[in-house]
Amino acid sequence: MICSLVSCKRDFSKGPQLSWLQGKWQRIDDRDGRTTFENWRIQIDGSFLGHGFTLEENDTVFEEKLAIKPLNILVKNDNRWVLQVTGVNVSPTIFEIKEFTNNSFTAVNLENEFPTHIHYSIINDSLKAQVYSDQMSIDFTFKKL
Repeated sequence: MICSLVSCKRDFSKGPQLSWLQGKWQRIDDRDGRTTFENWRIQIDGSFLGHGFTLEENDTVFEEKLAIKPLNILVKNDNRWVLQVTGVNVSPTIFEIKEFTNNSFTAVNLENEFPTHIHYSIINDSLKAQVYSDQMSIDFTFKKL
């Protein structure tokens, strides 16, 4: 088993280049009385882990775990990546990253009720996130802490 895993080693350099996503971010366009944060860090294998949460006073009123990783780590030369969201639904929700550039990415899951699309980008010193479907869109703007 270990030999087969080693022989299927992936080249993570072909994945999304998302170093701009790293760090601790605070939402600047939150509702009054709420403070939202996202913290992102790169893993040694090139994947990213994120943690998003919203505080109302000192209580956590929303929390999610995020991961950007290869779709299937065992498939050699498969350059598809996903954004996995955990903690919102009973089981993880997987969005396939359909597009990424040096300063943005868009992840899609047309089977999900809302959102069907998640778009992140870095514009100047602001992290922008948009979650949307055909019927609705929510925008988030974060500043690095």
